[in-house]
This record gives sequence, structure tokens and C-alpha cells, in this order.
Amino acid sequence: MPGQTTAIPSLVELVAQGVLDAELGALLWVLVEGRIPVVVAVPADRLGAGGQLLAGIISSIHPEEAIDGLSEPMGAAGASSLVRGRRAGGVLEAGSLADVRSRLGGGPLPLTDDQLTFIGCVLVLDDAGSGRRGRLRVTAAHYVRPLARDAHGHAQRLGPAVLATWDDRLGRYEHFAWGVLPDIAARLGRRAGDLEQDVHHRRDDLAGLAKAGATALPEVQRLIAGYKPRWGDGHDGPGHDTAHAEGPGHRPH
Repeated sequence: MPGQTTAIPSLVELVAQGVLDAELGALLWVLVEGRIPVVVAVPADRLGAGGQLLAGIISSIHPEEAIDGLSEPMGAAGASSLVRGRRAGGVLEAGSLADVRSRLGGGPLPLTDDQLTFIGCVLVLDDAGSGRRGRLRVTAAHYVRPLARDAHGHAQRLGPAVLATWDDRLGRYEHFAWGVLPDIAARLGRRAGDLEQDVHHRRDDLAGLAKAGATALPEVQRLIAGYKPRWGDGHDGPGHDTAHAEGPGHRPH
């Protein structure tokens, strides 16, 4: 678990440890692959744990990405770089998406309301329901929809969407990403139906790898690098070379 070891956990390890589930992991895989930033909100004094989780997600998908300093609280300069597509993610002490927006929208160099629409995916971590002090899990995940303009050039701000929440009573996640998949697909230059199938394939692969204990970061990096979506009946999991299509990896900003 992040915060308990200096080793960077892989995305599969995070799934295996229950920090998030395979479905949310698959969606994060798609978002990070598409260069959509990830902001991790952590309880007070847990920046190191949040930084480990963020580094694990980013390193699993983009091993070449610089992760130095991700455990440090993201300041104004880092936030500015993030919304401009020059930083993969950041960590700050906050208890909710509203807190994240308040912190990034305040201070000496605040982000504007328009800029705040480009913070990407926000993961809120907490130890609620984890069973023991020190073990964090993602308790809420949000997708912040970026500012868009209509045919007349008028700004269109759509509210953030909830991707998933942890239900402590049920002991599992509830998922709501289906409602925003068309928006994400459009941002990534994909078709919504293809993206939905792709996320399901990645979910199954992550769950299978976690069950098999294939959690080592170098192995996961290799398998993710070899993954290519295949739509239709059946699919190729990580490490397979044949595929029908592959989504773009452009920066959205």
C-alpha cells in the first residue's frame, strides 16, 4: 500500500491491495494513457501515501514520465503546469473535489474557473472502512469535464461527473462512469461504444493479473505497453501484439 514502503506500487498491485478496483483502474489507465492529468486528494499528513499511489499509476502507464516531486504538495506553479498539459498529476491535502477546487482556486496565484475545468481526474483518498489506521483507498473518483465552446464560441461549462464511490456498507465500489464515457471518448478522439468495450477489456485484464499475482512494476509496465485494444468479439490482453485499432495518446490541452 502507498505510504508503507518506498517501492512504487504498480497499477495491478493497487488493484490487488484494494486501493481501487479493476474497473476504476481500467478507466484510470485509459485517462492517463490519453494524457488526462490525475489529482490525488489526501487527508492531512498523508502526502507521501498519495504521492506513492500517483507515481504507481503514472509509472505503470507512462514509464518515461518524470515522477520526482509527486509526493510534494502541488503548488501554484505545478497546478498551472498541470492544466496546461505539462504535468501528469499532483497531490494535495483535501477531503473532497470541492476542497481541491477551493485550494487550487485560492492563494497568491489561483487558477481561474476556466483553468479549473482542466484538472482532469480527481481521486479522493481516505482510510474510512479500510479496517486499520494507515491504509488508504480511493473513496471517490471524479472526472472534471473541460471547458468547451459551442458553434458560436460561447463557453460551455459542464459540471464534474462522479466516476466511482466506495460503499463501506456494501464493501465495494459503485460505478457511474457510463454517464460520462461519451464525453471522455470525444476528448480522446474515440467512439463511445469502442471506448466502453475497451474499458471492459482492460478491467478484465487488470483483475486477471491481480488474481495471478502479476504485480511487479516492470512486468506491469511491459504488459501495459504491449496492450492494444481490440473491438468486436473477443480481445487481446496485455502482451498480445495483434489488434484491430489503437486509441490516440495525444495531450488534450
